[in-house]
Amino acid sequence: MRAKATYAPGVIGVVVNANARKNRKRPSLVRELRGALGSDGRVLPTRQLEELRPAVETLLAEGATVLVAAGGDGALHRMANVLLDLRDEGKLQTLPPLVPTNGGTIDFVAKKLGLRGDALTILWRLRMQVRAGNLALEDVPSLEMRGTEGPSHAAFRRVGFALAAGGVGQRFFEQYYALEDPGPPSIVKVVGKVAASQVARSIAPVPRPIAAPSARMFAHTRARVTIDGVEVDGTLHGALHAGAFFLDLGGVFRFFPLATEGKLHFHAGPVAPWGVIGSLPRMAMGKRLRARGLVECAGYEMIVEAVDEPLTPIVDGEAYEGVHRLEVRPGPTLSIAVA
Repeated sequence: MRAKATYAPGVIGVVVNANARKNRKRPSLVRELRGALGSDGRVLPTRQLEELRPAVETLLAEGATVLVAAGGDGALHRMANVLLDLRDEGKLQTLPPLVPTNGGTIDFVAKKLGLRGDALTILWRLRMQVRAGNLALEDVPSLEMRGTEGPSHAAFRRVGFALAAGGVGQRFFEQYYALEDPGPPSIVKVVGKVAASQVARSIAPVPRPIAAPSARMFAHTRARVTIDGVEVDGTLHGALHAGAFFLDLGGVFRFFPLATEGKLHFHAGPVAPWGVIGSLPRMAMGKRLRARGLVECAGYEMIVEAVDEPLTPIVDGEAYEGVHRLEVRPGPTLSIAVA
């Protein structure tokens, strides 16, 4: 749902990860963003994750009422969680609207909202809307993850939009982000390489370099999984995914059509390699996958307990290592400014 909000001038806060791969290739970005923002706010660069929270706190203390994550889905994810932590600690009463800037390699949140242009273009439009007191907002659903991580099994809480807790989705992003210049063409490249590897393996024994892409991609994740209180058979899972909304992956594939207001779209179960490959056309069309062995449903809760090895879930492109237990439920709606 979109609504209008009125803001005073000079209250736009921008955080840019100057150490991100794309931003390192454009060292002038911080200066360009400051030029585009002018006197209507402030741009703060960060180089380490530990600098994000102090930067957000500084902008809020200076009166920022809309925050821009100058990056991709991961930057938006990290900023949203900092704000939720501040609210939970009683240091923030109301979450300010957030703005993604199409600065990543996939930008599925920006695509959902129809945001076009680069960071400078989006920032300029945002300035004009804020000055006019005519800022369009949209509430975007999220998913919430609670569980334990690390050697001490410490409790954690994260909020995100799309989760690949294990199986083919998590393996895909491992290979995708290992590329020098990930982007939509790289999605096709990874999928094509894996499919060719699987075909070769199915015909005859092949050398390890040829077999490795599909062997790694389709390695099952060992975990005990329940969805809405019903245990999924077995502990080998070729897919462990959850999505809060219908997701466009770089304009190549589309996932989670069953996600609706208040319900998440879940994947689990021992789906086989050919079940995944055979579902590629349905992924491109954004339909249910209907692969043999795949549990696919809309629901309220998925609990994943690692067996033997901890999980390394990837949430909105961000990896979290050493997770032992993961509880996934619908999260809060987040207000996103559509600039």
